Amino acid sequence: MRTLRAGGVGCISATANVNPKAIAELAAHWRESDADQRQAALDQVRSIFAQYQMIAGMKTAVAHYSNDPEWLRVRPPLMQLSTEQQAKLLSELKKINFSMPGLN
Repeated sequence: MRTLRAGGVGCISATANVNPKAIAELAAHWRESDADQRQAALDQVRSIFAQYQMIAGMKTAVAHYSNDPEWLRVRPPLMQLSTEQQAKLLSELKKINFSMPGLN
């Protein structure tokens, strides 16, 4: 939102890989009255993923929502999230009713 309101045209966002619809919706409707609420929801998702190594966290989400454990694989020097980290991440996403349309 800050970038759009300052005249920017976009940004590079890691969580666009797991939350593309919500991000695209905000970009399309950033001038509407609910834009700040949409941004707050995006920030909430981002803050959950930011607690973990980002790529491993996003791959955990894709693996879970697609029911395909092959997505858990990361290449060195990255490491998979531990089983405990995976469970915590998925629990936190569930608490905010996160979903990945098209995968679940």
